[in-house]
Amino acid sequence: MNKILVVDDELEICLLVTKYLKKMGFDATYALSIAEALSKTSMVSYDLLFVDLNLADGSGYDLIHTLQHSNVKSKIIIISAYDSERQKALQKGAALFIAKPFTKKSISDSLEKLNFLTK
Repeated sequence: MNKILVVDDELEICLLVTKYLKKMGFDATYALSIAEALSKTSMVSYDLLFVDLNLADGSGYDLIHTLQHSNVKSKIIIISAYDSERQKALQKGAALFIAKPFTKKSISDSLEKLNFLTK
């Protein structure tokens, strides 16, 4: 079972996305900050992370950078209200970018693109 971590400082988004991922059969949990995400990724190997760009304790880019330098092999999907950040997110190492507001379909489409789902 794939392990997924959702990192967003909005609890409602974390709860919504993790609930949906669990319904799809994934082992999903969330973190509300970069610090919490780093703590969790140091203890558990996640296959995929959904990461918001604007977090209370820094930027999602900081998290990508730290994870890359820690040799964490998780794929990262950036979720952000700033669609203008799409290119930069991909250049910084994100596998995909989902613009907020997003839908269940955009989540499942992203999982399919990264081969976490098969039709």
